Amino acid sequence: MDREVLHQQIMTLKGKICAGQLQLHGYDEYILMQLDKVKDSEDGLVDVSTVSSTLRLFIDATEKMQSPLA
Repeated sequence: MDREVLHQQIMTLKGKICAGQLQLHGYDEYILMQLDKVKDSEDGLVDVSTVSSTLRLFIDATEKMQSPLA
């Protein structure tokens, strides 16, 4: 996955959760904890090695739910 895209997806997800736009039904704290573990590289983008597989799966699932059907 492109690091720029992943970085944007993580920032968008965190913003939506914090703004209350995305309801996680009890998993808010867990997902926020996973988001907090994500570190930036020297270039300002996410360090891919700090993104958990759980968070990647959640981002993929969220993206699929929000994209219009083709």
